[in-house]
Amino acid sequence: MVKISTFALFAATAVASLVVAAPVVAPADNITVAIPSAPVNETVPVDLVGEEDPLVTLNSNDPFSTSITHRGKATWFTHSYGACNYRWNGSKEPVVALNSHQMGIESWGNPVCNRRVRVVNVDHPERSVVARIVDKCPGDECAWGSLDLSPYAFKKLGHLDTGILNISWNYI
Repeated sequence: MVKISTFALFAATAVASLVVAAPVVAPADNITVAIPSAPVNETVPVDLVGEEDPLVTLNSNDPFSTSITHRGKATWFTHSYGACNYRWNGSKEPVVALNSHQMGIESWGNPVCNRRVRVVNVDHPERSVVARIVDKCPGDECAWGSLDLSPYAFKKLGHLDTGILNISWNYI
């Protein structure tokens, strides 16, 4: 622990909040803080089915690599307008909402918008669908690797009554 000035505390806290999601607090004079360091090349295991699941590197040079297989859960949604500023008909189009962890904070103009993905039902690999990303799953409703599918896309993988499916997907 080290004593630091108000300005240094505010700057360090702001940087820490951007890097490791530490809360930003109002600065006070001459208080003591510990700022955690950010992990370098952190690798996050995608939590799902089996030991052969790939690891996804957070700071990959190409986040849209077609060779990276993501694993997660599929749910479905019925909206017709979202984060990418596109309108769609989820009853007739295979579209998806990407989880907010992989999409990030940017919405309109996000480079992931309108990208196509191939989604496979892990439990029934013969069932797959190609869909385009048109929205972001709100907040933390979808975990890393998960997608929210339009009813049209979800029906290609399973029954709507199922509600949740184990999936793998990659950009195409």
